[in-house]
Amino acid sequence: MSMRSRHGFTLIELLVVIAIIAILAAILFPVFAKAREKARQSSCASNLKQLVLAFMQYKTDYDEKFCLTCWTPTVNQAGCSPWPQAWPNCIYPYCKNQQIFVCPSNSGACMMPGAYAPNSPGSVWDNGAGTNYGIAEEFFSYSGGMPDAKLSAPAETLFIADSRCNWIGGYWSAANRSALTRVAMAKRGSGSSAACCNGNVWDAASENATLHNGGSNLGFADGHVKWMKGAAIKTVSGGGSIRYYPNEW
Repeated sequence: MSMRSRHGFTLIELLVVIAIIAILAAILFPVFAKAREKARQSSCASNLKQLVLAFMQYKTDYDEKFCLTCWTPTVNQAGCSPWPQAWPNCIYPYCKNQQIFVCPSNSGACMMPGAYAPNSPGSVWDNGAGTNYGIAEEFFSYSGGMPDAKLSAPAETLFIADSRCNWIGGYWSAANRSALTRVAMAKRGSGSSAACCNGNVWDAASENATLHNGGSNLGFADGHVKWMKGAAIKTVSGGGSIRYYPNEW
């Protein structure tokens, strides 16, 4: 009577299979992660586009002027009393969707409340929701509201974007105006809002702090939204293509 031979896997064969699986995983997982982030990038761009369109509709109703907004409830700005004059309040009636104020790739740890709920009881922001997009504060603190006619190149003028902070700027020294690092390095850390707003000098290693596959989404005054690589997010004054400061408008 013949006996059926039995052949199992040797240890070497098992190790080879495990090694192949590990190599495939090492190759595919980053691809999957990048694809997922690309989807989030697209969702974020859609959010910004809807916010930009809401600003455009606001202008149509208010003599082609962008809304005046206040930096914080405690900052003494002309036209900011009585509170609130927060930009989410300004455009919410034109979009009526709190979710589009939040980038799907950004941490909520440093989010600004949408309209500082304690100062606006009964508003739609009383549930603690907010925004983690940043606006150009000089643009929106223009007395009486920024008129379209003031802009010489709206297609190049940045007014809202992915940002580490609720305000894009903060670099008032002429020597530091080249890179908009809060937008270029938009990935938020944990901790206080002040810590998240701290800017950093751009360098090659800072790509780890970019939000969407090495860059950020930006919204411009003519209504278009685009992704830009972090290292390219520079002002006209710094040799880049973005108009941000009043002397560049």
